[in-house]
Amino acid sequence: MKINEALRLINFRVGTLDDISGRAVNPIINNRTILLVLYEQMVKYARRTKGIEDVYSTQLNTNQPIIKAPSLALRAEPYFYVGVTQNGAIFPCTMKKPTDVFPIFRFNPISGITNWLMPWYSGKDKYFNDFPMKSGSGKTSTLTNDISAVDTTITVSSTTSYVKNNARVTIDNEKILYGRLDATHFYDCVRGMEATDAAAHTAGTTVYENNLVLFYSRLPLPIVPTDDNFIDKSILNRELEIVEEHLEGILDATAYKLLLKIDMERANAYKMDYDIVFEEYKKEIKSGAYRGSLGASIRQPFNINESGTPYGANLMY
Repeated sequence: MKINEALRLINFRVGTLDDISGRAVNPIINNRTILLVLYEQMVKYARRTKGIEDVYSTQLNTNQPIIKAPSLALRAEPYFYVGVTQNGAIFPCTMKKPTDVFPIFRFNPISGITNWLMPWYSGKDKYFNDFPMKSGSGKTSTLTNDISAVDTTITVSSTTSYVKNNARVTIDNEKILYGRLDATHFYDCVRGMEATDAAAHTAGTTVYENNLVLFYSRLPLPIVPTDDNFIDKSILNRELEIVEEHLEGILDATAYKLLLKIDMERANAYKMDYDIVFEEYKKEIKSGAYRGSLGASIRQPFNINESGTPYGANLMY
């Protein structure tokens, strides 16, 4: 559902009713307020259910100890799979807290194939430390032709050692998912991934391999109205990230919160315990997909050798 449709449905719920037809004849709350309360309920839904899932990808380079994490990631166990690419092969990563990491990786610097990420926070900013530090940078290539914002085939100088199927690259500020490749092309490209904008790019621009990929749960994208009643068309045409079967409850919760301050009797039409509703949504999401047992932890820690470093970590000093 697009934001403009959600706005229309909420306006109908909170609009003044005509006594004869029973239809909403005028809104009593401005659009800015409606969208702010809608966003508030979407955030509550995301935190309770972890129901907004996304992928975050970036380039991890040689001996790079700190990586910027996705800004909208939830704080409570948001990550449920992490992969690091090296020479076209994907290696799974484990997300661990500092008390699990520092007793294992006592030597610094060490480098190899990253297989532990440690999340940490600096105020609202989110970061990862990678252990061991990556021993090889993400691949780069070069556009050999100009591309428009809608092209789905991208021609580059070389795709050697890129992942063969369903991987991601960055050109300028745009992240792109490609379906397959040959020696000099990325095919079946999906443009403007991860909340970036599809754009035209000129020949000679660098194409970066996104060799770190995280599957995670996040907060909804912010909704920022221009003023009380004028909403930019690009916002109105944006798809809401929440699954359709759960939007009905979120729209009702929004209407209830809006009407509660104006007309208690009309608010009663949408009255229910939305904490219970969202808890039911959480159960539905958990029963519908495997999420792992501890966030991104997908295997047990490596056995430790006499030097304090994990077996099988491909370390280089």
